[in-house]
Amino acid sequence: MPREARRAAVRDELERARVAFRDVTNRTNSRTVIACLVPPGVLLTDKAPYLAFPRGGVRGQAAALGVLNSLPFDWQARRFVETNLGYFLLDGFVVPALDDPAFEAVATAAARLSVVDDRFAVFAREAGVACGPLDPAERARLRVEIDARVARAWNLDAADLELLLADFTHRAVPSAYRSALLARLQELP
Repeated sequence: MPREARRAAVRDELERARVAFRDVTNRTNSRTVIACLVPPGVLLTDKAPYLAFPRGGVRGQAAALGVLNSLPFDWQARRFVETNLGYFLLDGFVVPALDDPAFEAVATAAARLSVVDDRFAVFAREAGVACGPLDPAERARLRVEIDARVARAWNLDAADLELLLADFTHRAVPSAYRSALLARLQELP
């Protein structure tokens, strides 16, 4: 992208909810990549870099947030991250090609997971999701949907997913979640 287009994208992000990620991390943490939606008007330090989206709107932001926080993406990050996750590493990671149904499912689930209170009302409205807290069962279902869709986009099968899950402790990814994820993956075409 030309420099001026990048600058414009960064300026645009400052007035709305942004996708930020934690810079300080470790591949032995329960999760290596930790990304979130930051409310408008919140200042960030250099340890919480954010992404600029010159196109794609809030649905693109939500889909990116879903992929970043997915178990398959985190598994990839664990291969390269030592103590910090910066733009130079993030830029080198592979992002799966989501088909239209997967993109919509990931974007919807990630948007709904992220809009927990009225600070995100504009984002929720633009993303077409309800705003407010979620019960634990619905939160788990949405996370499973994202993880299964991202795994399928990478053409992972049950055996691949089992290998991937072996990298995570049962405390980080409980047995019930693993079972639900494997079941959902097998339901997807």
